[in-house]
Amino acid sequence: MSEGAPGVDVRSNLLERPLVLGGSGLVGGAFYRALSERGHAVRGTFHTRPSEGLEPLDLAGDTAAYLASVRPSLVILASALTHVDYCETHPEETRARNVDALEPIVGWCAERGVPLVFFSTDYVFDGAAGPYAEDAPPRPINVYGGSKLEGERWVGALSRCAVLRITNVFDVGHDTKNFLHRCVEHLRDRCPLVVPCDQWATPTSATWLATQTLDLIGRGGLCGPQGPRTLHVACDDLVSRAEFACRVADRLGGDASLIEGRSSERLGQAAPRPRRGGLRNDLLKRLLGVGALPLDEALD
Repeated sequence: MSEGAPGVDVRSNLLERPLVLGGSGLVGGAFYRALSERGHAVRGTFHTRPSEGLEPLDLAGDTAAYLASVRPSLVILASALTHVDYCETHPEETRARNVDALEPIVGWCAERGVPLVFFSTDYVFDGAAGPYAEDAPPRPINVYGGSKLEGERWVGALSRCAVLRITNVFDVGHDTKNFLHRCVEHLRDRCPLVVPCDQWATPTSATWLATQTLDLIGRGGLCGPQGPRTLHVACDDLVSRAEFACRVADRLGGDASLIEGRSSERLGQAAPRPRRGGLRNDLLKRLLGVGALPLDEALD
């Protein structure tokens, strides 16, 4: 049993009043929908993109007052500045959004013992020898990765938390700002698609991320006293963006000749990227009791 009244398992109550901060984005939208479909009394927020059922909230404002009014049993923080090249050229704004905005949230959760779910990235690693396990030493090579590593340390100070590292998140139905949507649009409109051929990662399905995380929280595998504080959530396959796009084309019957893989040097991106990134998901599979989490199955 967790701490609390005798004979009561507090873990079972974590999903009683969940709150999704950033519910209009790809990850937050997946969690908000999954919680709603499971019948939980979920609340969610948006900042610049209104969405049905969500409440307006600027994390630069009085977040602690909002949390106090909602009194969530679990906070899922899915709001962040994630545009990697923009982050590279706007380091102060990145720190404000990805690090400083955490202080009142972490403080409120710490005072009340409320668990916090936080999303990080494989960009906390340098990409020299991925995919990486949870205990691999971090070494970010861009501003975005550095900000997420600082965020991990803030959240990691909590007694109850889950830092979920994810990468190349994709899905349909939540927002259009992800690589899968870009692939679909270019193939549908028969427009050339130029993508990196030398940046490798293990993509994360947003739907799988939400369902797997909620399953683990529901049975005490996350955010409980025995659960891991850091967990890598990704598919098995290590693929380049070019290969990912080709797999999408194959499923849609699209013209793969529209896809052109280019080296990072030729693309001239503002932020350096890990070349061989990605996340090992061995711990996740043990917790879920599954032997494989194939990318092809997530795409299908």
